[in-house]
Amino acid sequence: MKRISIDPITRLEGHGKIDIFLTDEGEVANAYLQVPELRGFERFCVGRPAEDMPNITNRICGVCPEAHHMASTKALDALFHVDPPPTAKKLREMFYSIFFATDHTTHFYALGGPDFVMGPDAPVAERNILGIIKKVGMEIAGKVLKMRHDGHHLIKMIGGRPVHPNWGLPGGVSRG
Repeated sequence: MKRISIDPITRLEGHGKIDIFLTDEGEVANAYLQVPELRGFERFCVGRPAEDMPNITNRICGVCPEAHHMASTKALDALFHVDPPPTAKKLREMFYSIFFATDHTTHFYALGGPDFVMGPDAPVAERNILGIIKKVGMEIAGKVLKMRHDGHHLIKMIGGRPVHPNWGLPGGVSRG
């Protein structure tokens, strides 16, 4: 069985390693992700009121604070056995959908894109956002930046801030 190791994984928040095991026919038999560090974010939450979690956990990651905010908000819904009204559910879904599109733009263009657009054989010094801009041009780079700007503008309108939203409440949402 052949083993392929990618260590370190460079396009994620924190550190990680992937081991992929291939059969003799080249098919993936198993793949393992290892995260060797304990980041310890849970310690921030110990002893705090549950209602504070959406505004604490959204600071875990600068790339996806909206996901952490909504996960904490939905956990509070379950904790308090409350179901948001239909309008709040739709606003939450719209908020998350905007985040989803904006996050994918970020991931493809800035995080994962360097490896795909530049290719795995490109020099490390070129496998970055500047290498992509050089390859695809300023016009596309401008469109990507505009998409991110527009997405964060909508996130701010709904979530109250362009980063680290503060609008999710148990059973609903507050004004953005």
